[in-house]
Amino acid sequence: MTKYSAFALIALLPCAYLLPTQDPVKSKEVAPTVIEEETDIPFPIWMDMFVGEKVGDKDKQERHYICGTGVREKYFIGVDVYGFAYYVEKAKAVPALKKAHKSGISFKKLLKDKTFHKAVMADTYNKSMRWVMARDVDGEDVAEAFDEFLEPGIRDIAGSDKELRAGLKAMREMRAYFASGELEEEDELIFLWETGGKMHTYLNGRKLGKIANIHLCYALFDVFVGFDPVDEDGRENIYKGMVKMVEKAK
Repeated sequence: MTKYSAFALIALLPCAYLLPTQDPVKSKEVAPTVIEEETDIPFPIWMDMFVGEKVGDKDKQERHYICGTGVREKYFIGVDVYGFAYYVEKAKAVPALKKAHKSGISFKKLLKDKTFHKAVMADTYNKSMRWVMARDVDGEDVAEAFDEFLEPGIRDIAGSDKELRAGLKAMREMRAYFASGELEEEDELIFLWETGGKMHTYLNGRKLGKIANIHLCYALFDVFVGFDPVDEDGRENIYKGMVKMVEKAK
């Protein structure tokens, strides 16, 4: 089973949203890492997505850069469930974020700014999340957590009964990935939101499936970067990383 060590992590850096100064040679360099401080889980500062896939005769591969890290806890028992990191395809993400970023706005106000949040959640660029389990978790518990997280979000954003039915069907399809078996400590999950509302899910490097539903994509990612996130500190780290991307692009 592939663990996060399979990334051949070579550096432990203290900053939770460090950005590279320049693009590395994609085919040779290995990503240094940052540490999610509560779980001590390392995350690479970039990930190559769509590896092995092609568009016509060209490789589809693209590089996603880290924005920030956080942790999902079971608050009532104080247990860390998984560390997570949020990534974007920088070349297309930065223009959208830059356009929405108001000059001179304080970070406190930015966290509440609906225009910037809309850019964070835009379906105009690819984005991804990497989870690494901090403990063993029963698959049924994971499936139930998806119900808890996703159904309210899908209901909030669905514009019609037809959209709601499609969104809940997509949620059940994703839920089925995890309804049996167990996720073990150090297992890796990657969720890739591809433009056009397509959600790709990977477990330890193995693709579990692709689901085409924009409401599912939005509901899942909004749990981490929306106005009521599972980890407020994690959301702030992610936003700080995005602001740094915008500032470096000026």
